[in-house]
Amino acid sequence: MNIPVKTMHAAEVAERASRAREAQGVWTRYSLTQRVRAIRGFWDALQRERGRLAALIHEETGKPMAEVEFMELDAAALILKHLTRNAHRVLQEQAVPLPWLMLNKRAYVRYVPRGVVALITPWNMPFLIPFCDMVPALLAGNAVILKPSEWTTRVALYLEDRARASGFFPEGLVQVVVGDGEAGAEVLKHADMVLFTGSTATGRKVAAAAGERLIPCVLELGGKHAMILAKDAPLERAAKAAVWGRFANSGQLCVGVEVCLVHEAVYADFCARLEVELAALRPGPAGEPEQDLGGLILAAQLDVVERHLEDAREKGARVVGGEVDRANAAVTPAVVFEAKPEMLVMREETFGPVLAVMAVRRVEEALVIANAGRHGLAASVWSRDLERAAEWASLLEAGLVSVNDVLIHYAACALPFGGMKDSGVGRRHGDQGLRMFCEEQSIVVHEWPSQLPDPWWFPYGRLKTRILSWLAWLT
Repeated sequence: MNIPVKTMHAAEVAERASRAREAQGVWTRYSLTQRVRAIRGFWDALQRERGRLAALIHEETGKPMAEVEFMELDAAALILKHLTRNAHRVLQEQAVPLPWLMLNKRAYVRYVPRGVVALITPWNMPFLIPFCDMVPALLAGNAVILKPSEWTTRVALYLEDRARASGFFPEGLVQVVVGDGEAGAEVLKHADMVLFTGSTATGRKVAAAAGERLIPCVLELGGKHAMILAKDAPLERAAKAAVWGRFANSGQLCVGVEVCLVHEAVYADFCARLEVELAALRPGPAGEPEQDLGGLILAAQLDVVERHLEDAREKGARVVGGEVDRANAAVTPAVVFEAKPEMLVMREETFGPVLAVMAVRRVEEALVIANAGRHGLAASVWSRDLERAAEWASLLEAGLVSVNDVLIHYAACALPFGGMKDSGVGRRHGDQGLRMFCEEQSIVVHEWPSQLPDPWWFPYGRLKTRILSWLAWLT
């Protein structure tokens, strides 16, 4: 079981922020080509110690090695390659057209580093999320203060140590602050921007603190992925997707499937397939390539799982699995059949290995249920009629929607990643996911004639005003 580390006090945080700001003054003078080269060099250094890094992630989280490899390390490689290959296109000066009245001027946008960026990251992905937020922040010319969850700090401290030892960055460019929410609050006092990933409740506090200081705030918060199956859904693929989309990372994924809303015509068939897939999951041996399931990273999450399962049983659901082993902070995968909208498992984020399944009469009914909640991060629609499925997908109030697929958006690096409603503010990834780490500086250059005033300057007059109005109308 992970033990939270001692919280750094305010003076320590301030000292680290000062180091980061000093290093950023050096880093911002690096050309973008130099930054790209440095970040690629840092990644290559991490890859030379890939086995050590993978073992550390496994030890700290207990997740299967297969998930460590492709969900943490390989996914990070995809994002790093995308960012470094596209950084020049995204961050180069952008020429902007002007009205013909201004034909003697030119305008463009520059992307200027914000300064010191705070990254407050969760415990479920202790390498992928910090690293993939750190890379665009650094590419944009910023320093980084990383505040990981107090329950998974070792990977973050390893990143800080390797960044320093690599020799590719100015001393102090990447700082790690450890501790609980008090440490996070101290970090926000020194940052020029914050990117937070975590619960909606904490996200509100981060947003309020950022608002007090008028600094940009990007939030990626909780989710309640509803998987909607039409009567012509590809059931074999859908059943496998539901099991992987829910029980990968032991259900500790904000984009993970939490609810299946299944057309009543195929409900029984789909449920039978789910039970077959559920029975095939392998809990161990731990650390072996064949392990499918790990334990919960945060033992306190067991309380949520037990509460949701008990509520479902009391309200008439049939629950398969869900045996709790508190000594090992583990729970066997659980499927809640005959789920009802009033159950906690249908209304609240479980963030654990529990999947709810409910029959619906029509897809339209499923859309209403899916959109009724306060979350709007991810959802999916399943049908062989791709055109109809795309129409249904467009009606979902979620930032990340897929047709006949799950857990795909994070690795689709060019797509914006984020949620609607209580699931977040702003987007990471895509072009805007790199530009958001910059201030946009708009520049207008008057080129000719060098001495004459513009016609809309003083002195005013009736004739001049009419001419200018006519010219503006023509534009």
